Formats: sequence, C-alpha cells, structure tokens
Amino acid sequence: MAERHRYTAAQLEQYFDRIALPRSKRILHVTDLSDDDRLAYLNLLQKHELCKVPWENLTQHYSWHRVINVKPQHLFNKIVPHAGRGGYCMEANHFFHTVLFSLGFTCYMAGARIHRGEDLYGGWTHVVNLVTIAGVKYLLDGGFGPQGPSRPLPVTAGESQTQIEPAQMRVVHEPIPQMLDQSQRIWIYQHRNEDSGKWIPMYCFTHEEFLPTDIVSMNMAPWLSTNTFFTHKVVAVRFTTSSEPDDEPGSPQEAAFEGEVDGSLTLNQDVLKWRRRGRKVMEVKFTNDGERVLALEKYFGITFAEEDLDAIKGSAGEVGGKAMGVD
Repeated sequence: MAERHRYTAAQLEQYFDRIALPRSKRILHVTDLSDDDRLAYLNLLQKHELCKVPWENLTQHYSWHRVINVKPQHLFNKIVPHAGRGGYCMEANHFFHTVLFSLGFTCYMAGARIHRGEDLYGGWTHVVNLVTIAGVKYLLDGGFGPQGPSRPLPVTAGESQTQIEPAQMRVVHEPIPQMLDQSQRIWIYQHRNEDSGKWIPMYCFTHEEFLPTDIVSMNMAPWLSTNTFFTHKVVAVRFTTSSEPDDEPGSPQEAAFEGEVDGSLTLNQDVLKWRRRGRKVMEVKFTNDGERVLALEKYFGITFAEEDLDAIKGSAGEVGGKAMGVD
C-alpha cells in the first residue's frame, strides 16, 4: 500500500486546540473504540470542524500570490495556526480527510459533480469524504456551504435526516439525466427546506476512491475558469450552534459546542446573513471592504496581513472597488 500523509500526535493536539475540542474528549486513535463510540466521536469532530473551519475562498482574493495548495502539510500550516481560516472544498475536505485518516478512521475521498440546475451536473469539481463504521458508509462534507450535510449522513438510499431544522437531507441512488446508459446508478445528495418541500439535488458523488493526486489535478479547475464565482466573489460559510448568542455570534469556543448545530453564517461578497432553524436572524450589508474585513474577524475569527489586504484592491472581489463600478 502506498504511504499516505499522516499528521503526528503533536499536530493532532494542535488541531484539537484549533477546533476547541475539550481535552476530556480528545482521542488520538479510534482503533480500540466500539463502533458506537467511533460514530459518536466522528459526529463530534464533524460538528467542531463545521463550526470552526469555514468553507471559504479568501486566498483567491486576500493574498498576493493567489495560489491554492492542497497538499496535507500546507493545509495544516494554513488552517491550524491561523484562527478562523479554512478553504474551499478541495482544501477543507482534503484537510479533514487527513485528520480522520491520521486518527485511524476507515475513510477515503470521492469525487463529486455539482448540480447546476435544469437536471444538469458539472464535471469533477468537488470532493467529499466517505467513512465506514460497522459496514455503513457515511458522507461527510465540510466544503459545500449551508445546504451541505450537518452531520455524518449514512449513504443509504432514500433515508432522510434532519439537516438544520426544519431542513432535511438524504442520498438517493439513481442515474443522472446526462448519462447515456440509464442503467448506471450514482449517489446523489439532496436537500429540502422543510418536510413538505421538494427535494433539490446538490451534487452527485461516486463510491470509488479519489486519490490525493486526483485532488491536485481537480484543484486547478475553479481557478482557471472565468465562469465560476470563485474568481470574482468573496464567500465564507460556517455552521453555528444553539449555544451561540443571537447578538454576538463569533468563532465559537468550547462552551458553544454544548449546543447542537442550528444554523449557518454565510458571507456572500457584500452581505452577511445568519440563518437559524430556517429563519434569518441577522443580515449585514457592507458598503466598503473595511467593513467586510471587520466582519470576517468578528464572526469567523479571520485576520489578514497588511500585504494580503492590499491584494484585493481594485479587483472584482473588493467591496466598493473600481471593479464594481465605484470611483
């Protein structure tokens, strides 16, 4: 078997600090855990990961180099020492995969195609994690956004679960319309806003393993295309818990994780929204880039070096900049 990168015990302890995991709940290897305890630990890690490591594309805008490196050691150096930072799907999910693999989980990455509407799917531009416990595969995805899985989801066709109440999530095993051979089946992750709502496909994913070299190759796609929003819009999403106060949500610390996942904070270019249990409880409109930078620090714990703040000036991603038609 080819050697895979593993984080050391010291690095995993740094990671636990980064995601505010209490010392009493830290386990460095899951081999000796029962299946039930292993699943409970996986749920715990996923909750902390979703709330502390955001899905974001800030390197593409707030950096002088704009280079996205998806190798595990670089991802550790980017995410762990720097409070609040995460990455887009190839970064966030490859990083979490390496954590899970280092802890001894039976896991692998799988490629996914994002649903584009009108029953059309794109190419392999997304990646998810699949973890097997007691013969059951679970879907984990920390790199999709507010409609993504809020906890490990059994890859069992048609079995719906609560995503963030009242929203629901499930996977189905069906062909997609673009397939010439409709006898083929692929897993499709779906989401709906309430139990009487219509199921909307988010993405389809394969059961076959994607290698780290596949992730390196797939990493190029979002940055080479001018059609993707990644190149002209700043985004950041993290999940929130019921223990976070309505008036002052911030990057949560240990006490906040006593609550369950109940919402998400979404920064979409010049607007920040917080939705909890299907309701919008906060909306902030930015009039300049300085306001957005302050919001990233306040609500995500993210700060930038001065040279990285300079990098966005005059670009399409700047709030109120010339690229947006403002003199």
